[in-house]
Amino acid sequence: MTQEVEVSVIIPNLHSPIIDRTIESVLAQKTSHPFEVIVVGMDRYDLVTKYEEVKFIKTAQPVSAGEARNIGIHESEGKILFFIDSDCIAMPNWITTILDDFNSGWKVIGGSVLSPTDDFWQLVYNLSMFHEQLPSKNKGKHRYLATLNLAVHKDVIKKVGLLDAKLERGQDIEWTSRMTRAGYDLLFDPNAVIEHHPSRHTFEALKKDNFRSGYYSIAVRQKYPNIFNMPPLLKTASVWRIFKPLIAGLTMLRIVLSSKEVRQHPKIIPYILKQKAAWCDGAISRLEETENATG
Repeated sequence: MTQEVEVSVIIPNLHSPIIDRTIESVLAQKTSHPFEVIVVGMDRYDLVTKYEEVKFIKTAQPVSAGEARNIGIHESEGKILFFIDSDCIAMPNWITTILDDFNSGWKVIGGSVLSPTDDFWQLVYNLSMFHEQLPSKNKGKHRYLATLNLAVHKDVIKKVGLLDAKLERGQDIEWTSRMTRAGYDLLFDPNAVIEHHPSRHTFEALKKDNFRSGYYSIAVRQKYPNIFNMPPLLKTASVWRIFKPLIAGLTMLRIVLSSKEVRQHPKIIPYILKQKAAWCDGAISRLEETENATG
């Protein structure tokens, strides 16, 4: 008799060259809880189909990561949904660590992001973008979490709804912010580790990515100002433009002071500043477009 699936691991994929490593890291997890693996998207390298135990939902065209996750949610059988990205490697005990947290009463759990250190630009990206979710951080409540390492009980999704697939970036912070506003406590557990291998290997690639993040995320941050500690003053492009050096500088300083991993790699600090400046440029561009459209 086949055991009922308890956990569904959902992986959005758009031609990741390491999706096979992601899948293998998940299949290698040691747990007594039956789980399924669902990959949603496109795979030009034909790396997914060799795993017969993986449910591969091919899309006819590229879809956003948020839409892919929503498709995976609809197709899932488990009551607990794990999310990991197709450029991530789950460390041993990833599933069991998070399930222990579920057994303690938590319904939304995010894990930490470990960066490879042999690629300078991947290191800059990870320590800059995920500075709040590094392995050195303390276990405790967070107001929002990232979907590259997240687990959510289906009861939560029934209450708050699916990801906003219209957002090209920031779907995860919008989604988990909704969970916080709905009254759920979000747990960050640094012992649930994934290693992130983003396909960004140049300064220009990082700058472009941070610009897009700022462009698409500013609306989410202004939608939930209490969650992101967004001062009411920061509502117009002109204010962001004036205070951009201060905002980028203070953000960099906060990252340096709060992140042991960043202090261990001081050469990346000037580039963190440049990435945060690019994020501000993206936010300014989006605000300018909104202001022009509303007259």
